Amino acid sequence: MTAVPARFDDATRRWYLVPDPRAPSVTPAILVAFDADPAATAPSIRLRSTGTGMPLAPTGAGNVYGASLDLHAVAAGGYAIDVVERLASGEVVVATKEIVISEPEYVVWTLDFEGDASSDQAMANTADIADEQKIPMTVMWNPRVWTTTQVTAARADAMLAWTKARVAKGDELSLHLHMWTDFVRAAGLVPRTAPNWAGRSDGYDVPMTAYPENDQRALLEYSLRLMSEHDLARPTTFRAGGQFANDATLRTLAALGFVADCSAVPAGGFGRLPYPWTLGADAQPYRPSTSDANKAGDLALLEAPTIGGNTFGYDVRTIQPVIRADLSYLAPAGEIATTRRALTVVSHPGTIDATERAAIAALFTSLAALRYDRDSGPLRFVTLAQLAQAWR
Repeated sequence: MTAVPARFDDATRRWYLVPDPRAPSVTPAILVAFDADPAATAPSIRLRSTGTGMPLAPTGAGNVYGASLDLHAVAAGGYAIDVVERLASGEVVVATKEIVISEPEYVVWTLDFEGDASSDQAMANTADIADEQKIPMTVMWNPRVWTTTQVTAARADAMLAWTKARVAKGDELSLHLHMWTDFVRAAGLVPRTAPNWAGRSDGYDVPMTAYPENDQRALLEYSLRLMSEHDLARPTTFRAGGQFANDATLRTLAALGFVADCSAVPAGGFGRLPYPWTLGADAQPYRPSTSDANKAGDLALLEAPTIGGNTFGYDVRTIQPVIRADLSYLAPAGEIATTRRALTVVSHPGTIDATERAAIAALFTSLAALRYDRDSGPLRFVTLAQLAQAWR
């Protein structure tokens, strides 16, 4: 009996991710093509440095065999996978593939409807970016369009149809609220026009944190009821208008069954108001304290800070600093990520004209060399709910 020559199939990946130890996870199928039937040699694959192995089994496609490796407890680093055959004289390695195991990195692209009208062209530009770049969207619906005369019924219907079509394609439905006075009044509450971050009088720029916890809950419950009445599924993720949320907001979200929020941003201010956040520039997802939104605790909710930038108003030239900042938070191209990382980026389906579309495309193109789905690196584009599932 002699060894059967073999080679790794082109479909076998080079990049793999360290799995969550609490979730079942193995490598995608590792495929090996043999020059002849290797059954007599009992072929297997083996991670050389650990000795972890798995028998190769026929796939039904000629002499192509496959297997998966359990990577639990395998640290990030470079490894070799050997194809091993058993001969009368002992084991022999007939093929080797160098692989990379990395901690995962994530990018979440969130799209905030603001509660005003979004044009067909802007929504088409938004969808085109997602489809061309093959990036899932977290579409953050704003139910104010059903409580105002400033958005026509026809326009609200068009926005709703677009959202439902995107959800049908696999994008996530989320929730985004601004404290528009007509929306707050429709919820049965007394609207406020101060404090505000821009000096408006319509409530759009009033922080959700200006309302007490009971009012915040009433606004969220009213929003969920409106969405249900318009045949939208109950969302499980959220962002507050202007990024203003506090411990009361997060407690309420968790109590209502939300799994993630992305209102947090690095410390600073917005317009005439200081942010309620004291986080660092590259703050990573965490489970907040029930009494302090800025501190880690045991709240059953993931806070995913929006550190990846807001694309509103950028063009291809002016977005370059945002691109450099985002890349600085991630492992360089070709290098292993030694810790898991996440970036959340925010855009608005009502503002994406040709100029902003080009800027967003430039941002996402800059990440192409890191993408896991292209077997180039550890970076995965996910929805906010998917991030909450992964970041357990």
